[in-house]
Amino acid sequence: MIFENRGLKYAAAILLGMGLFVSCAKEEEEILPVTEEEPAADTTGVAAINDWIYGVMDEVYYWTDQMPEAPDNKQDPSDYFDALLSSEDRFSFIIPDYEELMNSLNGVNMEAGYEYMLVKEDQSGTGVLAVLLYVKEGSPADEAGLKRGDVITKINGQSINTSNYKDMVGQLSSNHSIIYKRYDEEVAAYEEQPELSLSVMELAENPSHLDTVYTVGSHKVGYYVYNFFSPGLNSNEYDLEMDQIISDFKAQGVSDIVLDLRYNSGGAISSATNLGSLLGKGVDDSKVFYENKWNKLMTDYFNSQANGDDILRGKFKNKAENIGNSLSSGRIYVLIGSRTASASELIINGLEPYMDVHLIGEKTVGKNVGSVPIDDTKNPENPYGLLPIVFKIFNSQGESEYSHGFAPDVEVKDFQLPLKALGDIEEPLLAMALQMISGVNARIGQEPASNMRVAEPIFSSIDQKAHTNRLIMEVPSLQK
Repeated sequence: MIFENRGLKYAAAILLGMGLFVSCAKEEEEILPVTEEEPAADTTGVAAINDWIYGVMDEVYYWTDQMPEAPDNKQDPSDYFDALLSSEDRFSFIIPDYEELMNSLNGVNMEAGYEYMLVKEDQSGTGVLAVLLYVKEGSPADEAGLKRGDVITKINGQSINTSNYKDMVGQLSSNHSIIYKRYDEEVAAYEEQPELSLSVMELAENPSHLDTVYTVGSHKVGYYVYNFFSPGLNSNEYDLEMDQIISDFKAQGVSDIVLDLRYNSGGAISSATNLGSLLGKGVDDSKVFYENKWNKLMTDYFNSQANGDDILRGKFKNKAENIGNSLSSGRIYVLIGSRTASASELIINGLEPYMDVHLIGEKTVGKNVGSVPIDDTKNPENPYGLLPIVFKIFNSQGESEYSHGFAPDVEVKDFQLPLKALGDIEEPLLAMALQMISGVNARIGQEPASNMRVAEPIFSSIDQKAHTNRLIMEVPSLQK
């Protein structure tokens, strides 16, 4: 028996989820440590759920040595879970519905199809505006003609203010009406639009939001807006689309890449590895993209396996579509913001040993730890899903010190009203990237134009997504 005091009940499932444990059932039995048969347990009530939570956390939690020994297992599971967390942990997560969690991680949510930012209407008053960040293709919002930069002033006939905004935005997950304004460039003012009724639907968002190519001076610039990391719902459809986008850039002779991750708050490591493999310079499947470090129990176990190095060190993929070697400067420009986190930060950290990663925008979140989704497949009475922090992630040079976020090389405020469309060469962050690449000044990105004002965000709909601030090691189901 490898470990005298604690049997490993979850390691096999972790390996299966990572796509690294491919041996047959008999071989699994031979390499896993033996665990004693457990007596039948009561599967009803919160005590059973909380006992399951403790069992999971005691084995796989990154800070397992900081867990309390005997918390009250009669309390609500969410409160019980929170009571187990380290003071260093900002990101572990529990949800009452595992299926809802998995859908949301893949971009499936009940919504009208727009992301927004709440800002104060003015510095002295209590009024709040919901400014649309982007609209999702094929959604009710898209079909209704809503656009980035539209400003919602009322929801279901009621104005939004600093006292009621939490209740008001809660109404957006069901059918609702809005009163909104749209900026008119010709008159340089916002104009109120007719009231609009919006239905919600179970919407599967495509993370590849926009891709286009600009010719600026002697440069061909590929611009790619990617909003969360997911390989796809039932296949690798999103990763395959990512491959095609970069392949098209390469076919068009793109010499410079601008990767827009300002609204990308994380997701699957597998998709981050795919993107890094497409963009990295001089990378192949012998080169390390990231290392992940677990608690001592899990690290010792993984190191005892024949494929332990592959488990703990994620390699790049060999990609025929790779464009990194074709970039004229050997540099990639990444647009970042206060919602850029986790898998997006992994792209920055993982590529830095191989090329110059130039950051434009605002400071990122700072999440260098990751999770594995866990459900209780042995107890049908337990619907809960867990996303505990189980590892810390490093690049090939052992660097991981970005827990306070990556600071931009050039700071540009994203939230300058009225918002320009994503892809507009006068949009501040993109304009700065194009200026730095070509020397052609589409717009001085550091200072707002005379008709623009910088607004301080209060809250974003992106903050509510399950993939926000998540670095997900595949999507395995850990079993007890």
